[in-house]
Amino acid sequence: MSQTATSLSVIIPVYNEVELLGDAVRQIDSFVARHFTEYEIVIIESGSTDGTGALCDNLAAELASVRVIHEGGRNGFGSALKRGYKEAAKDWVWFVTADTPFPLESIVEAKKLFPNYDCILSYRSEDTRKSFFRKIQSVVYNTLVKTVLGLRVKHVNSAFKVFKRDVIQSLPLISNGWFIDAETLYWLTQRKVRYTEIPVPLIDRTGGHSTITLSTPLTLLKELQRFLQERKKFL
Repeated sequence: MSQTATSLSVIIPVYNEVELLGDAVRQIDSFVARHFTEYEIVIIESGSTDGTGALCDNLAAELASVRVIHEGGRNGFGSALKRGYKEAAKDWVWFVTADTPFPLESIVEAKKLFPNYDCILSYRSEDTRKSFFRKIQSVVYNTLVKTVLGLRVKHVNSAFKVFKRDVIQSLPLISNGWFIDAETLYWLTQRKVRYTEIPVPLIDRTGGHSTITLSTPLTLLKELQRFLQERKKFL
C-alpha cells in the first residue's frame, strides 16, 4: 500500500466495551499502520465498570501506537470526544467507536480528498440496522436538526468523520452528550470550513451493548435547546 507523510490521530471514546475493544483496537492499529506512516490511537475511557479500564491499559502496554486517557467518570459521549480532539497530536483526527460502525476502508477513500478539504464527512449509503424504530428516530432527528440549525449535510449523525486537527481543535464545542455531532457540523458551517461528504455504509454492532436508549431522543432535544441558548457567546 502506498503511504504519505500525512499523520493521523484515531480517537476511540469508550465506556463498558470490554467485549469489543481489544479486537477493535488491534484491527484499527493493523489497518492504519498499512496506510499512514505516522499515527496514534488515543483511547478516552470514561469510568467503565466492566473491566474496560484495565483492558485499555493492557492495550497501551501491548501496542506502541496506543495511549489511554481515563476521564475518571461517565461524563458523556461528547465529553470524551472533546477530550480526544484536544489530546490529538497528528495532522488529521478520526474518531471511531469500539463497535466500528463503518468499514475501516472509508479512511482510505477520505485520504484521497485530504489535499482539497479541511474535513471529510459522510452520508449513509446503506443502513443495516435491524430496528425500524431506530431508523424512524434518525429521520425525525435529522430533519429537525437540519431545519433548526440550517445544515445542508445529507446526514447529521452519520458516523464517519475526519478533520484537520487545527480545524476541530478551533471549534468552541459545548455539548457533553450525543448532540456533539450536530454541534460540530453547525460550527463547520458557520466558519465556512471546506468539507465534502462521501457515501459510507452503516454497520450494526455485532456485540457489546449500545448506550443509546429510548430516552436518548429526549436528551438530544434538551441538548439542542441548551446549545441554542449558549451559542450566542461564540458567534
